[in-house]
Amino acid sequence: MIKLQGLHKAYGKHQVLKGIDLELPKGKVLAIIGPSGSGKTTLLRCLNLLEVPDKGAVQLGSVSLSFQEGVKLPFKDVLSLRKQSGMVFQSFNLFPHMTALENIVEAQVTVQKKSKHAAQLRARSLLEKVGLADKADSYPNRLSGGQQQRVAIARAMALEPEVLLFDEPTSALDPELVEEVLKVIKQLAAEGMTMVIVTHLMRFAAEVADHVILMDDGHIVEEGAPQEVFRQPKSSRAVQFLSRLAE
Repeated sequence: MIKLQGLHKAYGKHQVLKGIDLELPKGKVLAIIGPSGSGKTTLLRCLNLLEVPDKGAVQLGSVSLSFQEGVKLPFKDVLSLRKQSGMVFQSFNLFPHMTALENIVEAQVTVQKKSKHAAQLRARSLLEKVGLADKADSYPNRLSGGQQQRVAIARAMALEPEVLLFDEPTSALDPELVEEVLKVIKQLAAEGMTMVIVTHLMRFAAEVADHVILMDDGHIVEEGAPQEVFRQPKSSRAVQFLSRLAE
């Protein structure tokens, strides 16, 4: 499960997150929506401590950490939380000098200390899962953007995380390549993978998410089941934001 309590994050005097409270049960999918600059990506990055919160508490799976201004956590605690999640970035972040297979093998060998043979077996299984079994020996520059993102998803899954985190996973893709990535994410949702997805695709959020939050100015201004948020928003800010999208 995921649980956030009183999460704050600032850059200098600019308060980006202003006391976020949130719970997501295991096996559920959360979609985070909202205008640019609302704090969506910062919140996502705080979940695996790519950004360290100033105050509050984060629980991912079995690991829970509290944060206080001026108090630095031991790296072993940071690492224990990071091991609970896999991150999929906008820009794929594949190693260009490694094949698709090698990109998925690398972390298994270096982080989990698996044998190369065991890591390759899992990597091939994951490539098949994302529809790229025939691209194992291809380098990233020989893959389309959609294929690269599917390799990135397979790489994130390789370490068997409790939670998958997606930061605008289709924003760098040409429109015709978006659906192949969304298909993989929908499949993972159907299989009960816990996921948090920052997205600007409202229809996708409505289809895949169990829970949606709308952020604005560092706050959660609307949350609920997709049909509630998109069809019957309660806050004036949500009505304004969704009506602009509809236009």
